[in-house]
Amino acid sequence: MKLQSASGYLDLSAIGVLVLDDNLNTQSLIAEVLRSLGVSKIHRSQSAHSARVILQAGGIDLVFADIEMVDENGLEFVRKLRASPDSRLANVVVVMVSAHATESRVIEAGAVGANSFLVKPFSVASFARRLAEGFANRKATLEAAAHRPIPPAKAVEI
Repeated sequence: MKLQSASGYLDLSAIGVLVLDDNLNTQSLIAEVLRSLGVSKIHRSQSAHSARVILQAGGIDLVFADIEMVDENGLEFVRKLRASPDSRLANVVVVMVSAHATESRVIEAGAVGANSFLVKPFSVASFARRLAEGFANRKATLEAAAHRPIPPAKAVEI
C-alpha cells in the first residue's frame, strides 16, 4: 500500500480503518477526525470479538483500539493480533487509545505490539501525528524483522 503522495503527505483516501471502542461517543469522534483527514473506509466495533470478525473480512490497514473495554481490553486484543498466524492480522498498524497514559501503560502497549499511543483528549494535530507514527513504526518493525538472520535449525532426534 502506498501512503506517500507526490506532495510528501500521507494519502489516507485508500486505507481502511477500524475503530475499536466500547464508547459510542469516542467512536464517533475518532471517525469524524478520520473523515476530516481524508479517510473514507471506516469500520466501527464495540467489542474485540466483532473487531476480529471485521479484520478477518479484510481491507483494514489501521486499528485505533481503546485500552479499557468491558469484554476484552485493548492490550489483550493487540497481543492476540500479533500472535495471529494470518499475516494480515498480525501486521496491521495499531494505535492504542487511552485517557490513562501513564508511562507504564505506554510501555506495556508498545511491548504487546502497539505501534503508537494516542492520549485522550486529543487534538486533530496530535491524532494525525500518532496515525503517521503508527505507520512509520510498523514499517520499521517489519523491515527490521525481514533483515534479522534466521537461526540455524537444531538437530532433533526422531
